[in-house]
Amino acid sequence: KQADLKGRFRSKDDRIHLSAFFELYLHALLLKAGFTVEVEPPARDKPTRPDYKVVKNGKPIFYLEATLVSWSDEEGSVRAREHQVYDILNKMNSPNFFIGIKVHSVSNVSPPAAKIRQFVKHKLDELDPDRIMEQYNKYGIEALPHWDWKRDGWHITVYPIPKKPKARGKSGVRPIGIQTCIRFITPHVRIREAIRDKATKYGRLDLPYIVAINIVDIFGADEDDIIRALFGEKQYTLTLCGNKKVAEIKLKPNGVWYGPNGPRNRRVSGVLIAVRLYPERIAKVTPVLWHNPWAYYQLSPNVWPLPQLAWDPTVKLAKYSGRDAWQLLGLHPNWPNIRS
Repeated sequence: KQADLKGRFRSKDDRIHLSAFFELYLHALLLKAGFTVEVEPPARDKPTRPDYKVVKNGKPIFYLEATLVSWSDEEGSVRAREHQVYDILNKMNSPNFFIGIKVHSVSNVSPPAAKIRQFVKHKLDELDPDRIMEQYNKYGIEALPHWDWKRDGWHITVYPIPKKPKARGKSGVRPIGIQTCIRFITPHVRIREAIRDKATKYGRLDLPYIVAINIVDIFGADEDDIIRALFGEKQYTLTLCGNKKVAEIKLKPNGVWYGPNGPRNRRVSGVLIAVRLYPERIAKVTPVLWHNPWAYYQLSPNVWPLPQLAWDPTVKLAKYSGRDAWQLLGLHPNWPNIRS
């Protein structure tokens, strides 16, 4: 196990590196929470082994398996080409303006550096920085000129952001001031897939089985995304009741825990979800445990010291408060900027 972790930590693929970090983080968190941990215990009816068996006072409590929700190889390539555009613009000399950029679409071919710089430089050279500053101060960014550049599948929009007079003419300053990209975000689909992939990997275990997920994609996920992944996507129905229209919100039966035929993936007792947990954010992020109300083996909320959510028929989701991760780990809440 140590040799495996060592190799993964040295990987140039951030996803592999972060998966190793997450396993070690969970191990440390469990120990600080007062558990003992058995690494890669044997499963009952499959040769595969979960990451941890978690024990309290000599009694086995649950199994824990770690995984990531991250970007695909294709998305990694897209991001790399997107960052090439940022690098191209950041190598420009722009004495009077910062540059704002929106990336609408990314091509399969590398961006032509010389042509992009020439296009942007030509546009900036036509501008009077004092006049642009006046427009910016009166009406904001939307009043500034925006220029579209399209070629070979690329579509970017650039616009000038005027520098204050004292900041003009200085060299060595990166021009990009604002960068945005446009993407269709569906984190709930990836969360659902990650749980489904782990649900039957170890057969039917003899204890509650928790899947720990670190969502490391730059866009993260919120509570609604997680609800959609676990219980189903929202759907809106409109019915006529006399002369009145009554709107009703229901969940589609397409969650990883509830499908068209009712409860499913019941071997998973819960998911422990962290959003954008990186080494430098271990004091900022606290994983939340979501309980599966239909699991074969339920994990008692009293066992787990961190925040939890459980399905309750009266209030839908019941929230259980708990300690923050920084408290368990003995860190200052503003670590690493302030050390305890």
